[in-house]
Amino acid sequence: MSFARRTAQLLHEDHQATIAVVEGLEDLIARARSKTPDTSDPKVRKALENASGTIEEEIGNHFSFEEQELFTRLEEMGDVGIGEHLRSEHEVLLPLGRRVADMARSALTEGFSDDGWSAFRQSAGELIERMFAHIQKEEMALLPMLEEILDDETDMELATSYSEIY
Repeated sequence: MSFARRTAQLLHEDHQATIAVVEGLEDLIARARSKTPDTSDPKVRKALENASGTIEEEIGNHFSFEEQELFTRLEEMGDVGIGEHLRSEHEVLLPLGRRVADMARSALTEGFSDDGWSAFRQSAGELIERMFAHIQKEEMALLPMLEEILDDETDMELATSYSEIY
């Protein structure tokens, strides 16, 4: 999928990167199931490294940009509902993402205990489910709205601002 507005396209590309990380977690959980994985395995390490670095940073910056730059603009135009809904999801996803990232970092240095794996699997499973649903909502509702409401100048300003975050 591609978007005409650069801001929507940048957000879409971030969604795709986040999906790749989340799919890596999903694959890790599916392969290991209830058996505690060996954190020296390169595939396990890669999934944990991606989760420990990408999830917290990506979603923190991404969510902050949306809340400060996009939702406020939508609210000024009279569309309060989508911003409120997505913001409430951010309030759940951000601490959950941080928890998964912290557990992944810990597992990279110390490995997983059986209880630690169980807790990670539960938290990561919830993050996977919620993140997929959240991204789908943004792809189907928020990004198409941006295509409609942004003029060329505003799009350029927002895209530049977003690019500077990264």
